[in-house]
Amino acid sequence: MIDCEIKFGSSVPSVPQIYKDAAKDDARLGHNESGNICTSSTSTYQIHLKRASECYIGPTWTRLKLSSVQPYNHDTSVFEFELPDPDAYLSLPVTAHLLVRAPETNSSQNESIPIASVDMNMVSEEKKDAAETNELYHARPYTAVEEDSPGKFKIMVKRYAEWGVPESQLKKKHKVFLFSKTDHSYKPAGKVSTHVHSLRVGQMLEFKHNDLCLGRIQYPFDTNVTSITMIAVGAGVAPMIRVLRALIDGKYHNNERCKHVKKIVLLYGARTVKDILQREQLDKWHDQHREAEDKRFQVCYCIGSRWNNIHFASKTDKKEG
Repeated sequence: MIDCEIKFGSSVPSVPQIYKDAAKDDARLGHNESGNICTSSTSTYQIHLKRASECYIGPTWTRLKLSSVQPYNHDTSVFEFELPDPDAYLSLPVTAHLLVRAPETNSSQNESIPIASVDMNMVSEEKKDAAETNELYHARPYTAVEEDSPGKFKIMVKRYAEWGVPESQLKKKHKVFLFSKTDHSYKPAGKVSTHVHSLRVGQMLEFKHNDLCLGRIQYPFDTNVTSITMIAVGAGVAPMIRVLRALIDGKYHNNERCKHVKKIVLLYGARTVKDILQREQLDKWHDQHREAEDKRFQVCYCIGSRWNNIHFASKTDKKEG
């Protein structure tokens, strides 16, 4: 069940506390302000380090350089980042993800506000406390969609723009707030996605990978798992693509394809057809298995939104399907 909170006049999915905690400084993992390991907390740091798998990026925030940006559609782009070692591979576990941290932004100008630039004489006590505990940072999970080449990897990021009208503005405009004047669906701009899309080639972004990123199940799957049904919406298809690459193409984990998984179905929801991400790859896999005897993989697109009728369409020969 998704945890929600009443915000902007409607039930809005709340950011899990683990990501709020992850956005804080590495001091909680035994590091001081200079980045050195604190002797008093070394044991805590070692526990996180041990659990963080074999991923190149460890449990401390690591600044990586953006090397290229490839637009995918009207609101999504693929961002490539460089690893410090040009010969190293990311080696992210199949079912794991990375944490990305971004500073608080000025919503009116969409400018990042690093902690160091905050004038503590000009902010409230609440903001001072937030700055001291690094709560002016936001963290979100992202999945690497490509890491085949040494020294770099790619993530796909959908930009969530602000939409709707805040109820506070409606109250001010209409003097008396009327529920009939709002759709109760105002959403602010994405905290992290907006920052990532504002980056230029050569700028830096912070990444981290620890035990929180390993997922609830590990790959390869147990032999008693014979069928898998995946449900994804929007950019949430990225981790599904990663698992499918392992199951179908034998990518990652020593080409282990988990052949005991005989049936894989992906139910993928998007607002419009143009919002379907990685459609070329999904259609390719579907076509490969359509003629096969076992028909191991099938994708079903669910197009629409809660305000419109939702249309279900399995992949067919018609490209508009």
